Amino acid sequence: MITQFRNIKRNISEDHVLTWEIFTIVVLVALIVIGGITRLTESGLSITEWSPVTGIFFPLSDVSWNNEFDKYKLIPEFILMNPEMTLHQFKIIYFWEWFHRFIARFLGLVFFIPYVYFIYHKKLSRIENKFLPFILLMGIIQAFVGWYMVKSGLSENINVSQYRLAMHLSIAFLILGAIFLLAQYRYQKSTEIGIRIPSNYKISSYLLVGFVFLQIIFGAFMSGLRAGKSYNTWPLLDGEIIPDGLFAISKWYLNFFENILTVQFDHRMLAYFIIVLIFLQLKWMRRLSSKTIYKSTQYLFLFIFLQIVIGIFAILYQVPIYLGIIHQIGAVLVYLFALRQFYLLNLCEIKLSQAPL
Repeated sequence: MITQFRNIKRNISEDHVLTWEIFTIVVLVALIVIGGITRLTESGLSITEWSPVTGIFFPLSDVSWNNEFDKYKLIPEFILMNPEMTLHQFKIIYFWEWFHRFIARFLGLVFFIPYVYFIYHKKLSRIENKFLPFILLMGIIQAFVGWYMVKSGLSENINVSQYRLAMHLSIAFLILGAIFLLAQYRYQKSTEIGIRIPSNYKISSYLLVGFVFLQIIFGAFMSGLRAGKSYNTWPLLDGEIIPDGLFAISKWYLNFFENILTVQFDHRMLAYFIIVLIFLQLKWMRRLSSKTIYKSTQYLFLFIFLQIVIGIFAILYQVPIYLGIIHQIGAVLVYLFALRQFYLLNLCEIKLSQAPL
């Protein structure tokens, strides 16, 4: 493990593009975590306008603070949920939303300026030249989706739409995954020498990444519906293994997105499926003659197991902020390690054909 970190440090110091990609990943992970804090502290609607340029400035004077607070007092969240809120309390939730937007702007600069520089100096590989423009486009779309999400809670609703929240989180993880895989191409200097990966092993890695991503989406619906505040028992859900009321909404398909009971049931079932799949993978990867792949799978199993344990405690204690944050960080780690395994099983052998131009 120590040797692996030394190799990473050496590769970063020698490759400025890899340094940029890893730093972008770090900032993006921080942004996702701060977004989770913003959601858990119910701070997301504290800024009621989208000002891409002037919004970078934090209120400092009493006049500015009172002006922002007056705007917040006009929306349903304040009128129906927080009519007794003080200016001091408002400053706290305002900070988290402002900080989330500030880091998002910072991430845009971190990505765009070096990207232009590396294009000009022809430092990017073929695959980076192919995919980085799409990542940039997704980042621009994400900014609009973020405001689109916030806007859904400013008029009639006291909460943002769970659909828009899921869209916002999904795009964030898509961007994270894309940059992470590109960084893997940069970092991995050689293939898994002389090893043949059975097709069913590769398929299992596709399934795992897909179900982990789906689980993250359902996590967004859990958050958007505040589903973690209900049915706070385990292992039974509402006193049953398969509870009544899973299809209480007449349009059956809406239950998967709007029925709190169904969303939590699906979130639990996906977790069980994922732990079974990674357990099977752990047995399969042990048969391979690759320590790298087996160790990667071991770490992935550990993070998935811990993530499920944290999720159980989050449900039992009605999602206190600290457990919600840890659970979100755990989701990021599981996702990245699932992508790492996916890369090793499916993409590592084509690495050498993607050398920089």
